[in-house]
Amino acid sequence: MAIRMIATDVDGTLLNSRGEIPAENVKAIRDAQEKGIIVAIASGRFAENVYVLLEKYGLRCPVIGVNGGSTADENLKPLFEHTMDPAAVDAVRRLLEEENAQYYIFARKKIGASEGASGKHRELSDTERIRSLGFTYTSGTDESWDADSPVYKFFVGNSVPLPPLREKLRNVPGIEVTQSWFDNIELMPAGVDKALGVRELAGHYSIGMRDVMTCGDQENDIPMLRTAGLGVAMGNASEETVRAADVMTDTNDRCGFAKAVRRYALGTAE
Repeated sequence: MAIRMIATDVDGTLLNSRGEIPAENVKAIRDAQEKGIIVAIASGRFAENVYVLLEKYGLRCPVIGVNGGSTADENLKPLFEHTMDPAAVDAVRRLLEEENAQYYIFARKKIGASEGASGKHRELSDTERIRSLGFTYTSGTDESWDADSPVYKFFVGNSVPLPPLREKLRNVPGIEVTQSWFDNIELMPAGVDKALGVRELAGHYSIGMRDVMTCGDQENDIPMLRTAGLGVAMGNASEETVRAADVMTDTNDRCGFAKAVRRYALGTAE
């Protein structure tokens, strides 16, 4: 197996617990790129958010955003898109509102917060730079999701007990239910996950999946860990994620991503 593409999760994988990309991880990305390896970011975050994050470290990578719902190249040029059926959007919104759950809708170039949800996305330090890329934030009674705003996913925090809500959501047709941390659930269009995004991007570069390495730590990473030629779980990964992976590396606070790149893709591990 010769690794030709690496797809990595962001939070809990590429970032340390302080929300930084350690210098060792930055170097690993650059070293892989210099060797001709495609390094892609596969995140639950929207592409513009990831683009601005990478920009701060002088990095450019293709981005598989919103768990495979929207993929862009290293310059944010759209490559692939998968949105939720409007009927599913309406059904999810009705159920979440009936359950008094606070939520966010990730739409094309837009995030909308439900009534009562915090404005955390618009309070990010990079908000103005993200806005400059044509992204908008709305909340409450704003008209934030309509026919002109195709929806990629819903993000639900722990404003209500999540296990019973998750069970009720399983009965809504046309969606996938996953999570990126223990205190949230994420709702995707049926059939859309990070594995789809990785397969599409690999195909774009004419790379077979056996030559792809993926790295992650949570439930929403499991599909791409299973579909890649080499799935790498972080040392801080959930037990379910570890079981789905082929190998395990060090934790995100000990630059496990860089160690995995050096060992499995670059062959330069000590």
